[in-house]
Amino acid sequence: MNPKNQMTQKNENAYQPEADNETSAAQNLAAVLDMVPDKFINPETGDVNWADLVKSYLALEKKMSTRPSVQPIADRPASPAEYQITLPNNLMKIDADVNQRLFDLGCTNEQVQGIYDLAAEKIIPILQSLSMDYQAERDLQALEQEFGGPEQFNTIARQISAWGEKNLDKSVFDLLASHKDGIMALYRMMNGRREADVLPSRREATPPDSEEVLRRLMQDPKYWKYQDPELTKRIENGFKRLYG
Repeated sequence: MNPKNQMTQKNENAYQPEADNETSAAQNLAAVLDMVPDKFINPETGDVNWADLVKSYLALEKKMSTRPSVQPIADRPASPAEYQITLPNNLMKIDADVNQRLFDLGCTNEQVQGIYDLAAEKIIPILQSLSMDYQAERDLQALEQEFGGPEQFNTIARQISAWGEKNLDKSVFDLLASHKDGIMALYRMMNGRREADVLPSRREATPPDSEEVLRRLMQDPKYWKYQDPELTKRIENGFKRLYG
């Protein structure tokens, strides 16, 4: 081969990598330009408005890097265990899980106390009402079974109602008629039945309960909700002594 031709071939091979690099760079630039939003491209010339693109990027970076400052919360304890809560009644208890969630929400001690107070004022009465409704349904079923069925109980219930209106104070009758044990007590009183009273020694040592005391005892959940046998018998015997 002619030495000149060999030299020419070598020179062409020497410049081949540089040409490939230029092609690759052009392809990469084209790919980048394809990702540029249309608002940064001049519709007439097709040129990229690099100044606006850089300005927009810097503004976005500044916005993303900005973090809101955290302000300390006044009256918020260091941990949920340090909330100072006064329970509104003995039906409630301090709930650690609830306190943790309130703490995570940033609630102050005053706000947490307000939530417990609100629960006592609004939620507890609703729960008690639901419990009483449920208990009333159970009492009705038990009474119907006790007296042989719904029709028989309805007949007895009308008799008890007529007797109670004639012989008892309305408020007393309403309290007794609000649950199963009270209705059974009314039924026994109506039929003149007498159960064994408290022991004589106890009767002498303890003065008999007044109507006011008996009414107050009937408001106790141990009576209307849990039907405590001892308390139920005390109330029944008390009304028997008063209205026998």
